[in-house]
Amino acid sequence: MGIGLAQWKTALHWVMTQPGLLEGLPGGHRPLLATDDPRLAHLMTETDSDPSRLNDLLSVPRAHKVGIAFEALMQWGLEGGLGYRVIGRDVQVHAEGRTVGALDALLESPGGEVEHWEFAYKLFLQSDGGVDWSSWLGPGGRDRLDTKVGRMLDHQLPLSARPEAQSVLQRLGVGEIARHRAVLQGVLFTPWDGPECRATQAHRPAAGRWVRRSDVPKLMGEWPASQWVRRRKPMWFGPWEGPPSQRQSAAEVSAEMEAFDGERAQLWSVWPTADSADERLCFVVSDQWGHTGE
Repeated sequence: MGIGLAQWKTALHWVMTQPGLLEGLPGGHRPLLATDDPRLAHLMTETDSDPSRLNDLLSVPRAHKVGIAFEALMQWGLEGGLGYRVIGRDVQVHAEGRTVGALDALLESPGGEVEHWEFAYKLFLQSDGGVDWSSWLGPGGRDRLDTKVGRMLDHQLPLSARPEAQSVLQRLGVGEIARHRAVLQGVLFTPWDGPECRATQAHRPAAGRWVRRSDVPKLMGEWPASQWVRRRKPMWFGPWEGPPSQRQSAAEVSAEMEAFDGERAQLWSVWPTADSADERLCFVVSDQWGHTGE
């Protein structure tokens, strides 16, 4: 089943109005647009009236990946909502015949200044009860919050100032870069049976939960009337958009979990009761997740 415009509009609204995961990163953590900003309403209206440009951005290679889709949504929102002009996207930087990195976006601000932005949309699960960045792992068990932030701050953002980047910047007509910004959005997850907590420098407490495959029956016992919808990549942004008829009962999901081999973590939207408006995000991971560095 393809992803419809209504789903992409929900995702667009989400990424444009969400704060960053962490406070203190270059550019700040404030949302790009407030929910009552007339520029947001204009952006959504324009997306409705002519979605072709957004569709083009979402048709690039690897757009099935969450990060690539996030960059496309950001570009559309920055152009149509905030009045930026994209000078270059995914600008490759080479040295001595090899690629040393890429600049996610070079932007001309409405005031005419050039800015270098780096984007990331990540979901991290608390692995060991700690709140330091090293305690938060990606659902595949490979990414870590500390290494992601370190790469953005120590490699990606400084790349535009390195000598290797100057020739490509000149070809794009870019001289001085006035500002740098790290846009790190996403959701943090804590164990389903653990306390609410906040990662170091996190803007707010973790909003999601995660559960091991063998503990799913216990979770279902606590939420016997819950309803579930599987979230497929790249649509891991914000609330689920779709009819209630697509939701599954706890019993149906329990049966489906019998075939879950744990190879890839599954992201679900969950409503604790059938008539609940309180949607929660929940990852189901293997029993070995976080133990073996899988």
